[in-house]
Amino acid sequence: MEPRMREPDDVLGQLGTRFERDYPDWARGKGTWPLRISLHPPTPRQRSADPVACHAWAARWAVYEGPGTVDHTRLRFPTGTHAMPRTLILDRPREVAAALPVTRATWTRCGDRLTRLQHEFPDARFSGVIRRMTELTERDYQRLVDTAAWLKENPTSDRLLRQLPIEGIDTKWLSRHAALVLALIGEGDDGVPPAEDAASGSTRRRLHERLGLRLPPELIQVAVLDPELRSRMAGMRHFATSREDLERWPRHPRVVIILENKETGYAITDDQADTVVLHGQGFNIADYARISWVRNARAVFYWGDIDAPGLQFVSDLRGRGVPARSLLMDLPTLERFRHLAVKGTVPRRSVVPHLTDAEAALYRHLVHHAAKHGAGLLLEQERIPWPHAHSALTNAIRKADQMSSGS
Repeated sequence: MEPRMREPDDVLGQLGTRFERDYPDWARGKGTWPLRISLHPPTPRQRSADPVACHAWAARWAVYEGPGTVDHTRLRFPTGTHAMPRTLILDRPREVAAALPVTRATWTRCGDRLTRLQHEFPDARFSGVIRRMTELTERDYQRLVDTAAWLKENPTSDRLLRQLPIEGIDTKWLSRHAALVLALIGEGDDGVPPAEDAASGSTRRRLHERLGLRLPPELIQVAVLDPELRSRMAGMRHFATSREDLERWPRHPRVVIILENKETGYAITDDQADTVVLHGQGFNIADYARISWVRNARAVFYWGDIDAPGLQFVSDLRGRGVPARSLLMDLPTLERFRHLAVKGTVPRRSVVPHLTDAEAALYRHLVHHAAKHGAGLLLEQERIPWPHAHSALTNAIRKADQMSSGS
């Protein structure tokens, strides 16, 4: 099929599409110029079949007032040789931007902002962020400039985000615009967290550290199962406190149960000597490992979901010095309650170094399942019937207590 002669409006639309794709690179001096757009002049067959249409097409290009220069070629018709448009030549990005009002406005805004930011932030690194900076609303753009300027001037303020003298920013705003803030202060390329991850606990902590900010304490949910320990704490069974406060406890429990799920910690209503439950941190297990008496406890049990992340958390805890034993995270448990499992996260690590043989067998099973079905497998801990789960927990505590008494 012969190519259709390109109309001016079609070419302007093509330029708009090309601009939207490439203008961030062009703003950084990249690209090869001039840009040549073939207009697909009429073929010999088209010239013979309908010369009137060919000349009408050439006439439309003759009155073209858009950007660029139209280059012509001389083609033979039945009536003689005539000049026909061949190529639209654009010498610079500004000409491409002029194709449409919206692209012209985008290029102007991009240039104005980039010029200002390069002047005010000479150490800025703009790779990968020009489009986002250009598309910010004027309000968010000004907040970005104000935030980056203040943080650059005060790199170790140790203030809470709430204390910054900048109107309109909060934790959610900083999470959404983290890559832009880091880019302006000169850290744009190295380890910038993806926007969708910037709200996670560990990433948020790293971001605040890099910006010299202080985070509010992340509270750990605690269930005190030991009546004697409760008596020293005004009888409180459930409370939330910081890692630093837990570190200062004068009497340390010998048995620690770490639960991924918050609600499960409230379901344990019986008393157990020398035992506390830490729960509610979800994926953020790093704080547990920072508590010295957790690392030094006689027995630490971790119960999380049966899935790839759950086993990775067990491995990470051990890698951080916590001698955790997993509960209900094995192939027999999965097989018994397989009918309650759902699709989960595909395993992302090829090596999970700190697993027991039984846990490693489960991880291999999850990897094989993901490879076969194209999706991970997840048995959430709260789906396991509570009588079965509670029995496993109490038996583990009892055995740990017996081992402690025997020693």
